[in-house]
Amino acid sequence: MRGKEVKGVITVELSYILPMVLFVLMMIMYTVFYFHDKNILIGAAAETAVLGAQSERKPDEYGQADLNGFYRQRIEGKLILLGVVSVDVEVTDKWVVVSAKAAHGRMSVAVRQQAPILKPEEKIRIKEVIGVGENNSDGDGSRAE
Repeated sequence: MRGKEVKGVITVELSYILPMVLFVLMMIMYTVFYFHDKNILIGAAAETAVLGAQSERKPDEYGQADLNGFYRQRIEGKLILLGVVSVDVEVTDKWVVVSAKAAHGRMSVAVRQQAPILKPEEKIRIKEVIGVGENNSDGDGSRAE
């Protein structure tokens, strides 16, 4: 009789423990999926901001690039848990700012990445006009190429 009681106790204990273990495993999976999707959104926003800054500096023959479309293409099929709600790309004189929001139920992620629009050729021209960096160490006035 005593052996049968022990087996019943183990079954009762496992009936309490197993749902808790499954709950912890599901929370770990959701957390991993959440951070995976967050990293995908951040990476795509950074790539879009850099592409926007480069296209503003040196536009192609077709004009302005479709940055919203590029962002959506970069994340297409890669998100596991979240769905993209909105993407906003703002281009100013000095910055390209990409903002995106994604949500699933009560979980949401807001991402904002920015890249500066650099124009080094203008600074190089200014230095050439004012004569900075023209003299080399030989003192003969020639420029080292």
